[in-house]
Amino acid sequence: MEGEAYFVNQSSFQVSTLGDVGSGKISDVERVRAFWRRVEHYDAGSQVRQGERSGPEKQLIIVSGWACELRILPDGRRQIFSFLLPGDAIEARGAGSVGACGVVALTRLEVVNRGAQLTVDAAGREAALQREQRLYDHLMRMGRLSAKERVIHLLLELHERLDRVGLVHGETFKIPLTQEVFADALGLSVVHINRTLKGLRKEGWVCIKAGSVTLRNRPRLAAASCYRSEADDLEFDALPLCAGEDRMGRAIPAPKRNLSA
Repeated sequence: MEGEAYFVNQSSFQVSTLGDVGSGKISDVERVRAFWRRVEHYDAGSQVRQGERSGPEKQLIIVSGWACELRILPDGRRQIFSFLLPGDAIEARGAGSVGACGVVALTRLEVVNRGAQLTVDAAGREAALQREQRLYDHLMRMGRLSAKERVIHLLLELHERLDRVGLVHGETFKIPLTQEVFADALGLSVVHINRTLKGLRKEGWVCIKAGSVTLRNRPRLAAASCYRSEADDLEFDALPLCAGEDRMGRAIPAPKRNLSA
């Protein structure tokens, strides 16, 4: 995965820009050198940032590699909430009532420290909105989708996010995740993940080979897993409605029994 990442080639900048240094201007080469001086490296399996000790002193942006946000219970059980890809920011997370939270590198990871961010620009607000939307998607995925739907839905999400940063070739992308990691992300056992992936391969929906995934007929996969692209603008189209009926009202049925019944 390390080869599939953002990179900056210093030789692509003209050496003549160094002449601006004497006039008080910062050259492109100096900017690149300053950028790489701020890059931090983490080995796979190492913790990047501990949520309960995080502060506003720095904001980390992933340059290359994969990481995940998770919580771990005292007995070792863990739940992965999101995967962090090149271009994503690593945000501070407060401590919760269940488990210790943190960010762990899934591959060799390179991050750049942008320093303290006192204000949030439009891009930052959009990124925060996307993170919130993905968290709601994950809750829906975990709570209401079948095992097969969960796997397909997550693969489609990763495809879309990697495609946005130029890391998808055709319908194929690198995925440095083990079945154990997939199981921790989707709330399933490793045996169930293995059985589901074998079924998808047998049906010809996905091809997984040498750390790469190829999705075949993504519109069909999206329909089969209730997946909606972030670029789409669809709302509860699966619910048949009568004229003048409220969509959200239809989504929540009237209660029939309380929990004690």
